[in-house]
Amino acid sequence: MRITNIEYLGGYSLKLTFGDGYVGKIDLEPTFSENDPLRDSGAFLKGVCNGLTIEWPGGIDFCPDVLRLWCEKGRVLPQKETDFHLGAAHPIHVAA
Repeated sequence: MRITNIEYLGGYSLKLTFGDGYVGKIDLEPTFSENDPLRDSGAFLKGVCNGLTIEWPGGIDFCPDVLRLWCEKGRVLPQKETDFHLGAAHPIHVAA
């Protein structure tokens, strides 16, 4: 799964285009802790599509499979639910 384009929609919401043509929207604010560097809107806006996913300065990124799942579900899912959908054999740490 690859992200080929991102569009900022305001706040922490993104419109993502995936390699297979799927387009989804997601608000990433629920993933941020109180001290998360991406909570700063200036830092959040520095994210770029690197040909696989979105990458922010400092090496911050999200797994494109997780982003696709969240877009399809229309919201950020809790970690256990994300792990369930992506396969418990490969748990992915998600702050939500």
